[in-house]
Amino acid sequence: MDILFSGALLIFSVYCFILVGSTSPAPTQTELGAAFWPRIILFFLIALTIVNLVNIFKNAKQEKKETKELFADLNLKVFVKSKLFVGMILVAAMALLYSKIGFIPVSFLFLFSYGMLIGAKQKWKLALFSLLITAIIYVLFQGALKIMLARGIGPFRSFALFLESLLMF
Repeated sequence: MDILFSGALLIFSVYCFILVGSTSPAPTQTELGAAFWPRIILFFLIALTIVNLVNIFKNAKQEKKETKELFADLNLKVFVKSKLFVGMILVAAMALLYSKIGFIPVSFLFLFSYGMLIGAKQKWKLALFSLLITAIIYVLFQGALKIMLARGIGPFRSFALFLESLLMF
């Protein structure tokens, strides 16, 4: 699976490298041009993907043994009851609710729920830290970076607008 993913990533990266060069305007003598930094990033992505493919082929024999052991021990009932699966459900719920109830309530509920999932003992500290982290992320994105976060619908939108009026963004 890693070979397929790395191969597809390599092909896509080479395609993007060529596409960026052909669609960007030509650079002037005093400027680097619009394609310079994307091409630098794509170059490193291509190089590291090649390194990854070489490592995958070197370790192929060992991975075959590990894959057989993994599938031998695979138990669907255990997986569904695991914290990993519950965490995946929390992330999916966050993604579905984000546009409906907005960033602030969703991120607070997600952080609190995930903290409970991983075993936080003191709920008041968890609630405080969830609120603090949500506020920091909100101020960073909304205030400093000027990236609009979802406000939600109905009373959630009114709540988000009220908070924005307090923070004077």
